[in-house]
Amino acid sequence: MKSLKTLVLGTTVAVGVAGFAAGADASAHTSYKVQSGDTLSGISQKFGKDYSFVSSIASANGISNPNLIHAGTTLVIPDGTTTVRKTAQPVQKQQVQQSSTYKAPSQQKQQTTYKAPVQQKQQAQTQTKSYQSTQKASNASSYQGSSSSAKAWIAQKESSNSYDARSATGKYIGKYQLDKSYLNGDYSPANQERVADNYVKQRYGSWEKAKQFWLANGWY
Repeated sequence: MKSLKTLVLGTTVAVGVAGFAAGADASAHTSYKVQSGDTLSGISQKFGKDYSFVSSIASANGISNPNLIHAGTTLVIPDGTTTVRKTAQPVQKQQVQQSSTYKAPSQQKQQTTYKAPVQQKQQAQTQTKSYQSTQKASNASSYQGSSSSAKAWIAQKESSNSYDARSATGKYIGKYQLDKSYLNGDYSPANQERVADNYVKQRYGSWEKAKQFWLANGWY
């Protein structure tokens, strides 16, 4: 009789478990001991779930490989309303909004007048000629000749220091009584000074030697 009671009790327990499996919609977690030959998909079906429930069982029990379970292991079977999900949080990219009214720093435009190299050269030449002409005019009006006591002595002897002096024949002009052909029609004081210096330099080398010649001959 004891053996019969044990067998009946075992059958009742088995039927109870089977009945639970058929209606496994309980709200609380259930434990299940893995039997030899069990698979997670088969266990999922035992609890009235489809294959997608396998991942829930594996997640609830920390099973990394759902295809590998060991007999004798007690599994926690989650209820049908709880599913462990790993939801990846979308990475939100922060976009830096640039104002549509942004303006780059104002750049000061330097106004320059471009001149082609040829134009620059021509301008430089024109300026040089203009300078030379101005310089000549300035020299003509301001030139006073070299300073020499011998020169002053000759000027005194020749014309009494007068730029307007003329010889009797009109051939010799000015302060130093130069041949008018030497002056080329320019009888200005500046030109008289310049021509006199050049004449003495070329003929005598210095006003002192010109004076010596004048003393010996009465002219130079």
